[in-house]
Amino acid sequence: MNTSNSRKDDAGGVFFRQRRNRNMGLFDKLRGRKEDSSTPAGEDKLGPIVGFVLLDKPQYDFDSFIEKLNEQWGIETGKEKAEESIVFEVDGMKVACGYMPAVIPNREVEENCKYNFLWREAEQVVSTHKAHIIVSVLGAEDAIEGHKLFTKVASSLLQTQSAIAIYTAPLVMEAGQYVDLALSLKEDTLPVVLWVFIGMYQNEQGVGAYTVGLRSFGKDEIEIVNSNQSAGDVFELVTVIVSFIIENDVTLRDGETIGFSAEQKLSLTRSPGVAAEGDSIKIGF
Repeated sequence: MNTSNSRKDDAGGVFFRQRRNRNMGLFDKLRGRKEDSSTPAGEDKLGPIVGFVLLDKPQYDFDSFIEKLNEQWGIETGKEKAEESIVFEVDGMKVACGYMPAVIPNREVEENCKYNFLWREAEQVVSTHKAHIIVSVLGAEDAIEGHKLFTKVASSLLQTQSAIAIYTAPLVMEAGQYVDLALSLKEDTLPVVLWVFIGMYQNEQGVGAYTVGLRSFGKDEIEIVNSNQSAGDVFELVTVIVSFIIENDVTLRDGETIGFSAEQKLSLTRSPGVAAEGDSIKIGF
């Protein structure tokens, strides 16, 4: 793939009152700053990477999680473990996992299932969840390293009893599929489909696609609007471009082009998002 003039970039609401407040308070403490912090925003590390492991029974097994994390990824958690949470540090990043014996409210996960066309049974399965585990990675200096650590932690949790799926808004993914994709890290391949959600839609004007998650890597979200190509081709193109952006730290810029060969030149236009939030890069395809 090539881009013209491409270069490295220089650069749900309140949950369950007391129990959730306690766990989220833990995450705030781990960030090392309070709401009235005077630290300039530009000096902050990357924001926390957060997800929710859904459980079909109100029970959890952190001992099994610790074993899987060490066995598969060589990560040790140490001895600090509370009754319903576990906190540890890896390469300067802090990991916090907190058990919540309640469903995620307002059918938030179920509503997001409609956007996950790759898992048709998603709503039926996740509607059975009875509890969840909040997973958070904080203090990552590098977005890729932070997401790699999150993936290893989440994958290990998803192999414990009662785990059925993971929710990283708006992505909803079945436990087994997430675990399988996470294994690509062992082959030095980045599982970007776990990090960046690709939404698809179709209307009278054609096929559309948009991303949610590229902004976490310091990039604009990308979109394809009113394409006359097949949905499969649109999805494949966006997937390849997302991988290209993250793996090579490429920034797509307004007025440039991108393509798979010297002959192919797809236009890039930066403008307010159609399906994506904020400004996005529109790819002419």
